[in-house]
Amino acid sequence: MANPVAGAPRSERGALHTFVASFSRWSVRWVPDAMVFVLALTVLVFFMAWALTKHGPLQLIDDWVKGFWVLLTFAMQMCVLMITGFTVADSKYVKNIIHKLIDIPKTRRATILMYFTFISILWYLHWGIGMMVSIIMGRQLVVRKRGLGIDYIFVAAISYCGIVLANGPSMAAQLLLATPGHFMEKVTGVIPISLTTFDPTLLLTNLIILITSPFIMLAVAPAKEHAVEISPELAKEFAPQEIPPAKDAARTPAERWDRSPLLPVLIAVFGVFWFGRFIAAKGIGSLDLNTLNFIFFMLGLLLHGSANSFMASVQRGVATVGGVIVQFPLYAGIFGIISFSGLATIIADWFVSISTAYTFPFVVFLYSGFLNIFVPSGGSKFVIEAPYILPAAKKLGASLPMTINAYTYGDLWTNLIQPFWALPILGAFRLRFQDILPYGLIMLIWAGAVITFGLLVLPVVM
Repeated sequence: MANPVAGAPRSERGALHTFVASFSRWSVRWVPDAMVFVLALTVLVFFMAWALTKHGPLQLIDDWVKGFWVLLTFAMQMCVLMITGFTVADSKYVKNIIHKLIDIPKTRRATILMYFTFISILWYLHWGIGMMVSIIMGRQLVVRKRGLGIDYIFVAAISYCGIVLANGPSMAAQLLLATPGHFMEKVTGVIPISLTTFDPTLLLTNLIILITSPFIMLAVAPAKEHAVEISPELAKEFAPQEIPPAKDAARTPAERWDRSPLLPVLIAVFGVFWFGRFIAAKGIGSLDLNTLNFIFFMLGLLLHGSANSFMASVQRGVATVGGVIVQFPLYAGIFGIISFSGLATIIADWFVSISTAYTFPFVVFLYSGFLNIFVPSGGSKFVIEAPYILPAAKKLGASLPMTINAYTYGDLWTNLIQPFWALPILGAFRLRFQDILPYGLIMLIWAGAVITFGLLVLPVVM
């Protein structure tokens, strides 16, 4: 694998903020690979459950195995999302738009501010689109702005840090509770997203993070003279030279079919037509993961225009999903131990015992963030937490919409120091989690302060 950066070692660059520089050295030395992280978490959760629940070692192993494959469907959905989203962003039409956006700012400072703000907005509108565009756009940015003094690892880090803004229209918990017939309807009723996703306090909190975070990250970015840019070898991989198409006369019949737009475009048009009817009938709020994957698949076919181009893009996108394929079952096993042993309820009871109606959403934020380190799957984890968090909120008289928003924010917040959702970006940039962790910690501290303000202060003053 090509060395992703060129130039002096990070320990000799000395351009970062003192804290970030020292933490970078510490994380590279002491923080293990994401695979080791999930294995260590499995052992930790096992012994926690053994000490705190009635399940013995053999029962806990059964719980682990019982949960090992429960996220298999979700894992496949995520892989398809990442690959099809990659194909859309990897098409020549989308890349042309991305190239034009990248070329608008002319300075290092303006480029960083534009990029972080733009991908943060996309993360908010839909986390899947935000993730895929941040990968494609970030990879093109480090190539097209080479020589401007923008650090390669820093670009990868802020590509991921936009995740903290994802508490928007695509969040599973809010969409689920807005759906009639959901599994908690007898407790909460149907809660429309106008009360959750579009709650004024949540919108203002998101806006504060959106406006301030680019400047926070810019302040800790490596200075131009110390930035380590992408290596020439990896730059060639990220921006391969276009191969001139062969003349039709030189192609075999099979090759002409491979490059023909007839079948891909025909099928894609049918799919896009169906999606348009779906949105017209049910609205954008009915969008789910399968429907999103379907439209990405169809758009990928349409934008590439041939089976040959589409599959070449798929092969490039597959590099982003290796960690997800291997690590999802291990996280599902952790889910099994926590869920089936009763450990989740025990931990939640600790927090509920110290809560009031006013502080409960904030406690849920902290608890959800803590549990997310062990089970980083927002939709699946909500199924674990909802049966005791929502009745507790109702019993305490706490705001149900604010509790739901706090739950989602907790998930997004600790993702900044949890490698699971970073795996596609790490794979795309050929980096390790410890490389980007210092920047994630900076964003964790700042976003945590703003979210705390949003949960404890804004409800009082608004």
